[in-house]
Amino acid sequence: MKIFLISILLLNISFATNIRSAFAIGIFDEDGNGENIQHIRKTKKNYNGTCFSKVFVNGNYGSNTPMVKIGNSIGHLQSTKSIYNKYKIKTGEVLLFKHYGVKSGYIKVWILDKLYDSRVFIK
Repeated sequence: MKIFLISILLLNISFATNIRSAFAIGIFDEDGNGENIQHIRKTKKNYNGTCFSKVFVNGNYGSNTPMVKIGNSIGHLQSTKSIYNKYKIKTGEVLLFKHYGVKSGYIKVWILDKLYDSRVFIK
């Protein structure tokens, strides 16, 4: 019985998430031209068609990949980059998503059915 309880406890710890925040930090077109969207409500340029978005997740999201949508376009994860503090402790990750068939709409960042960011309107 003890072995069973210990194994359940270890499984819960290994799949636990510790997400403090998640937000969109940038949007780019196919040519690499883009803008920082951290402190704005509406983008300056149009990003219709194919574009890329960068999202920062502060904390550990485990095996649950964030879902990023621009309007009806769902982003596909392209790459991740870990961010470390000065003591070499991992604090978060920057994720790059590729979106196809983008039309105007709000960029939304979801992790485990919880909405973390939806403040920027993409033209």
